[in-house]
Amino acid sequence: MRELRPYKTPHGALRALDNGGRFYNMFARSGDEVIDHAELARAAGVYSTGAKAFLHFEMGLMDLPPEQRDEIVASLSPELLEKYQSRKPTIYSPSMVESKGSAGEMTIVSGYPVFVEDKTQFTGFIVLVVPVIIMVPIYDQFDVYEVYDNPDFSTPRTVIATTRGTKRLDGVHIRFGGPLKELYFEDKTSKDHGLYLEALYYTRL
Repeated sequence: MRELRPYKTPHGALRALDNGGRFYNMFARSGDEVIDHAELARAAGVYSTGAKAFLHFEMGLMDLPPEQRDEIVASLSPELLEKYQSRKPTIYSPSMVESKGSAGEMTIVSGYPVFVEDKTQFTGFIVLVVPVIIMVPIYDQFDVYEVYDNPDFSTPRTVIATTRGTKRLDGVHIRFGGPLKELYFEDKTSKDHGLYLEALYYTRL
């Protein structure tokens, strides 16, 4: 999980995104006011313009006014713009995740996280493929937060899984981005959550 600092101006965004790609991307040109696949991937620190690159792009623009975001989106190459429009992340409040979200969806959620200290109060399992499919407690892989819409921590809420051992994030307003994944429980009658967000990026608000 990486902290992502959003772009503050359209000029700064375009300068970071219209970057010429990596040295082996022969057809990418920095400063031509067109953002292509290689440039978007480089800005996100990945090697292809998949879901993670579009998540990084979307979260990077979220602090800009709508008209300035539109200006940057319009700089995407036609092929990349079409791909972005079909694969852009969904934005949910924490209270919407369970009712609106679906496993596999790249998602952005903003709210107030509370670190789950007591592992007995939350007994969800996740699927790992290593290379066979196994079920492990979510705490074996992640630090777990319940994230609320409001700072009074009233329900409903959603679950965010972050890299184990990272600096605690409770008590502040945070934007998280990552894929929604399914949670499993031994006792279905005590199931409070059906999904969790595996955080790839976060932004302090």
